[in-house]
Amino acid sequence: MTRTIYKDDYHLLLSLMQRTREAAGITQAELAQRLRTTQSYVSKCERGERRIDIIEFVAYCEALGMDAGVLMDAFLDNRDYRRVSDESMDASVVALMRKSKRRQRMRAPGRSGKFTSSS
Repeated sequence: MTRTIYKDDYHLLLSLMQRTREAAGITQAELAQRLRTTQSYVSKCERGERRIDIIEFVAYCEALGMDAGVLMDAFLDNRDYRRVSDESMDASVVALMRKSKRRQRMRAPGRSGKFTSSS
């Protein structure tokens, strides 16, 4: 029995996350160290054995030096998983890494990116 109707979409997201990590030249062990967790945890997340929430997704991206919004954009652009080839996915990963670096450079220095209260 499938736990979610979005199983294929979730696996696409996991594939993008894993390919991004690999393209960055970071091992699961190195990523685990950055996340202050174990390699087993990273492996289970990437294989879909452990579901990650949005906060964990952002932490994963930040540990890779990747803008989470850019990775999510790539996921949304490639959601029609029936048409995504390995070559297309690899091209998406390369493009999203460039876009992430541009977005990070555009951020104002000294801004944490965290929400602040306006009152």
